[in-house]
Amino acid sequence: MRSAKISSLSILLLLVFLQGCATAEITTSEEEKSTPFELRHGDRVVLLGNSLIQNDLEYGYIEYALTTRWPGRDITFRNLGWTGDTVHGEARSYYTTPPDSYELLTRQLEEVEPTVVFVAYGANEAYAGKEGISRFKEGLQKLLDKIDELDARAVLLSPIPQLAGGPSGEGITQRNENLALYSSVIAQTAAERDLRYINLFDPLQDINNKERLTTDGVHLNENGYYFLASVMEDQLGLSSRESAVSIDLSGNVIESTGPTTILQNHFQDDRMQFTLAHSILPLPPPPSETLTQEHAIRFQVRGLNNGCYTLTADSDIAASASAERWSDGVRVDRGVLFRQANELRERIVDKNQLFFRKYRPTNRTYLVGFRSHEQGQNAKELEQLDLFISRLEGQIFQLRKPHPKHCTVQSVK
Repeated sequence: MRSAKISSLSILLLLVFLQGCATAEITTSEEEKSTPFELRHGDRVVLLGNSLIQNDLEYGYIEYALTTRWPGRDITFRNLGWTGDTVHGEARSYYTTPPDSYELLTRQLEEVEPTVVFVAYGANEAYAGKEGISRFKEGLQKLLDKIDELDARAVLLSPIPQLAGGPSGEGITQRNENLALYSSVIAQTAAERDLRYINLFDPLQDINNKERLTTDGVHLNENGYYFLASVMEDQLGLSSRESAVSIDLSGNVIESTGPTTILQNHFQDDRMQFTLAHSILPLPPPPSETLTQEHAIRFQVRGLNNGCYTLTADSDIAASASAERWSDGVRVDRGVLFRQANELRERIVDKNQLFFRKYRPTNRTYLVGFRSHEQGQNAKELEQLDLFISRLEGQIFQLRKPHPKHCTVQSVK
């Protein structure tokens, strides 16, 4: 009898132990997902999805936001977005059979040898409503299994909401209900597979002045991708790019907050010089008026005599204001302090356009398809684009490392 009691107690203790282990594993997993996302040295990042991904080819904000976070690491990006695409690769059916459209999608994914894949689907599938959920789940799981086979990490993105009346005849309320439904399916899939999930739907749904984010209520414009990049950074747990410099001339004190550092400074009467260093580049706003200035650099200068003062960076004027305005704080979100950032984004766009020409040539059927017997000899020109792409990637690597700025605040005579 005593032996039976001991046996029962042992089983109970074993069950408690196993339950504790399971709980510990879940806790660890949640802790990992709550930590900031990180790209590693040598990562090859693929942006995969529908028009949400492809249309950023024109702006480069998604890649810019990610690549500038780790400026010293060798990280490459490839945009495999395809307008109208689904998890089944259906938009890629323009090619030929074989391969079929899904085989083409997976072949293109294999060719770029990804280590990280940002997956953005669901918007086109959502037109099927509730009836299409099962097929979408099946296709998403199949695609994620393929990414696992490639030994790559997947990050799942929700679709964005329809922000205004778009080209579809579907009512905007019903459309967004379907998009929200598919977003929840993606979130659930991410939780089941222990993957990062980026909720784009709610932040864009909640923003004011929605009409300023899109060209037609459906497709994001430059303002929209600028805002989207900020949302992605926040969802990935990355720190704010907001920075500030506070100067007190009367006390000869200068301080900085955010991703900025003051390397050296020199005070004089109504004039001071300092070197401003960024750990990461700011996110450059579009040329047009934007919805937010959260990525501006705020300069506050106290102790100035009455008059007008200029802030110069590398001898170029960054801002001019009265002593009173400098005391309140002046926000700089353009100009010389953002010159390197804008140049980097231009290089990213150039590189992505070249890659697009390589992997989606307009005459693909004649170059590598079933009619390649006619012009297949010209396919070598596609490979030659790699030389130009590599050259641009070298420039991108150099530009994403912030250069210190030698700044001066002085009175205007």
